[in-house]
Amino acid sequence: MAWKFKYEKVEQAKRYVQTHQKMVEVPVEKKVPYEKCDNCDRTAYQKAKEKCDNRKIQLEKKYKNMTTGYESILFLLTWYSIATTLYAAILSPAFLNDCITFFVTIGKGIVSLLQEFVTGADSFGQLSNGISNSIISGIVYWLIAAIVMGILFIITGLIIVWIGYQVGKIYWKYCWDIISIMVALMSIAIAIYFGEWIKSVIPINLIVLLLLVHVVYIGIRCYVKDWQEERGYF
Repeated sequence: MAWKFKYEKVEQAKRYVQTHQKMVEVPVEKKVPYEKCDNCDRTAYQKAKEKCDNRKIQLEKKYKNMTTGYESILFLLTWYSIATTLYAAILSPAFLNDCITFFVTIGKGIVSLLQEFVTGADSFGQLSNGISNSIISGIVYWLIAAIVMGILFIITGLIIVWIGYQVGKIYWKYCWDIISIMVALMSIAIAIYFGEWIKSVIPINLIVLLLLVHVVYIGIRCYVKDWQEERGYF
């Protein structure tokens, strides 16, 4: 019976310890690799670290100089390409005539739009005809016409700015790189040097053709980049 009594005492002690025990955290010093200790000055490590830092600074300067040189060469090549392309465009009768025709057409379109604005403002200004006093009627007419013209100009300007912003955002996201510059210069060069042959095959304004080619190019770049992003390449 004595052993049974001792066993019960032991079990009671275990249960007491399990229900009343407390967790005590004992701080332990954690060694850090390459931590400077009190008994040595780690001279070799410090020298190696300084050598590595100096090498890193030298490589960064070298990379910066190489990048600056690359950008300078790229700028000169771009300037040369643009200059020679513009010079060839001036000497190309087909491209020069299409360029003049394109911008003259845009100018005529702007003039026609302004005429439509004036006509619309005049139509709204006729509302002042119901006023018997000629002076007041004239003031009201010009006031209404000015308000209508201002509204039309503001709406048109906002539409143009919105379209330009959307196109610029798409171009910045998908096509703002050296590839787009190369495509633009190559397409312009082809249109200049082979303009007459292109017009003999496709009777289209060369400037309009360049715009259509660049629109197709932007569409392809957008599709390719979206396809790559969907598959986790970016």
